[in-house]
Amino acid sequence: MDNSLKDKVEQLNWKTDVTLKNVEEFRRALLKLTDSEKTKLVLELTEVSYLNSAALGVIADAVLRAGRADKELLIGGVQATVGEIFEIVHFRTLMKIFPDIGEAYAYFEGEE
Repeated sequence: MDNSLKDKVEQLNWKTDVTLKNVEEFRRALLKLTDSEKTKLVLELTEVSYLNSAALGVIADAVLRAGRADKELLIGGVQATVGEIFEIVHFRTLMKIFPDIGEAYAYFEGEE
């Protein structure tokens, strides 16, 4: 990945499943991500195999918040189980989701 692109992208690496026990921490982390001065945002979920419904709401709110600030939030690095959840709730109509984190960066490179 091009270093100039890396300087333009803010990435949150979330490493645990999101449940009732940590959804508030997840919300705060996404709030911090969307508050970044950068306009290209990536939520990396490579190590996550489960998101509860509250987590989906938190992600949807973050996408809308980013959009209102003229930013774009993508998801990169999605395990099959999380991908299935996103398909069931039609998340692809709300945001771009990439199975591999490199694909998310490639998308941003194409926008440059």
